[in-house]
Amino acid sequence: MKYGWKAVLGIIWVFCLTGAALIVFFVSGWYSPWAFATAGALGLVLGIPAGIWNARKLRREDPNWKDGRYVKAPEGLS
Repeated sequence: MKYGWKAVLGIIWVFCLTGAALIVFFVSGWYSPWAFATAGALGLVLGIPAGIWNARKLRREDPNWKDGRYVKAPEGLS
């Protein structure tokens, strides 16, 4: 799963940021198609880099991830 985590985390970040932006726009009284377009653009522009960063951080800090491959934990640790 070379790009799997980046894709999954990227989609989650995009949807969460888009939803948060829509909530902010609706609370501030901005009800128009441009609010949806702006929220979607904000979600894409901020969510894709955040998903890539998050996937790299997970792999960097996981003790069982070495050289791009998952290594099983030794007996007794899992």
